[in-house]
Amino acid sequence: MLRHKTLFWYMSKELIGPFALGLLIFTFILVMDQILKLMELIINKGIGVGEVGTLLFYLLPSLLVITIPMSVLLAILIALGKLSADSEIIAMKASGISLHQMLPPCASLCLVAFLLTYAMTLHLSPAGNRAFRNQLIDMARQHTEASLEEGVFNDAFEGLVIYINEFDRDEKKINGILISDKRDPATPVLIIAENAVVVSGPQDNSIVFKLASGSLHRLERGSMSYHYALFDTYEMDIRPGSAAGEQEIKPKDLNFGSLLDLARDRKRQQKSVLRINVEIQKRLAFPFGCLVFGLLAVPLGVTWRRGGRSYGFVLSIIVVFCYYLVLNVGENMAKSGYLPVFVGIWLPNIVLGALGAYLYRQVAHEKPVIFQKTAGIYRDKALTQMKLFLQRSTRER
Repeated sequence: MLRHKTLFWYMSKELIGPFALGLLIFTFILVMDQILKLMELIINKGIGVGEVGTLLFYLLPSLLVITIPMSVLLAILIALGKLSADSEIIAMKASGISLHQMLPPCASLCLVAFLLTYAMTLHLSPAGNRAFRNQLIDMARQHTEASLEEGVFNDAFEGLVIYINEFDRDEKKINGILISDKRDPATPVLIIAENAVVVSGPQDNSIVFKLASGSLHRLERGSMSYHYALFDTYEMDIRPGSAAGEQEIKPKDLNFGSLLDLARDRKRQQKSVLRINVEIQKRLAFPFGCLVFGLLAVPLGVTWRRGGRSYGFVLSIIVVFCYYLVLNVGENMAKSGYLPVFVGIWLPNIVLGALGAYLYRQVAHEKPVIFQKTAGIYRDKALTQMKLFLQRSTRER
């Protein structure tokens, strides 16, 4: 019992470092991608660094859904690869410790990561997405000029396209403006005005254009009638996120309970629930990636004895790439109707899980792995060709 306890804590310490390192590296890479997109808000649109930092904080849970399983895979590959390269795995087996007895530390890490990822997918990630969207709306309301640029067609507001000739940001005065309003598809409106002043509504921080000396053009699509009017003054509310009808509900912004309620409501109304079912199955399937990656990483980490951390990092990227490639194929087939939604979204877990179970069984019973022999043959051929090339080069000199 003491030996198993010592082994558990020893391997756990070997796992924690690579897991933390992987989580830091992978999350940093994804955050940098988002930072590059958000830098435009700072450089071109005057949004503060603190506000952009708040947006990144809200995005963090949705990024951790991806990086936690990846970090589990990396940690197990590096930890077991290091033990294997140092011949510690061989020493453990010689002292009577089987692969099954080495499994509890890895299984504990996978279980903790599984629970964390479930918390992210079911609650924290949708809450972060909602907060991210609301923050963007608030920023658009508070920084009206951030969404308005001269000489370009601005489509930052849903259902609206705005063209501004000249904009005095200090006075918030506009000289020459065109607004195409398609928030209500049945009655598109085109407004042209010589001057306008941008103000913020005192109660709800809405954005209001006080237009002067212009014309309004409205088309009634149902009756195909056209209306034209001139005005001296006209006020238009272009509150961000508001529309002349019901806003489309985005499944990724809803918690799990709300998703289930929405699916039931849409079924009752005989509407399509495909997108919602895809989102539901993703919420359930992603956390299981932690367990699948762990099952796959244990035999791979024990088997390979060369390459060190670089091997673990490269192999983890390859496995993750394969996982999301199969997920993309399965999701597209599910959306096209070739596969049930459950099968399409769970396909990478099924495929890689079956492969991991096979590898674990073979390694645990000291049996050869099918592709291991083939990989060895190609490796030997590559080494032979390299030696021949070096010998030829030496003779030519």
